[in-house]
Amino acid sequence: MDSWGASVGLGLLAAALGVIAFVRYRERETASMQRDVTLARELRELAGGDDVRLAAVDEFELAIYQRLFYASVVAPRIRSAAWALLGTALAVTATLATAAGDGLLYTVVHVSTIVLAAVFGVATLVFTALALFHTATTPRVSFEDSYGQS
Repeated sequence: MDSWGASVGLGLLAAALGVIAFVRYRERETASMQRDVTLARELRELAGGDDVRLAAVDEFELAIYQRLFYASVVAPRIRSAAWALLGTALAVTATLATAAGDGLLYTVVHVSTIVLAAVFGVATLVFTALALFHTATTPRVSFEDSYGQS
């Protein structure tokens, strides 16, 4: 058994499982935020006119809005970058695996995997740049100024 091939295969399997686990974690975070929004709405109804309870609900909603920035703008681009990075790794591995073959079929597959690796590599860079751009430029919800005035 070729230990180099086994190591690469296990590494690709680990990378795939890591990306899938990361994406699932982020999807669960989004679902959790949706439950929190529903809970905040119900708590606001239950609070009625009680100022103390309404203030507690306001604090809870503030935390939700601050997490909403990341979940709605940055997280989808990070997930896309993770998928594209996995695609790049798989395409590069396929490119290296088909490099040693002879014949027309190997040549066609080799060139195709090079093109795929380039496309996925560019996609990885684009999604990473978009995530960084949105992290740096999208305004965050902050109520610190209003707290200082009261």
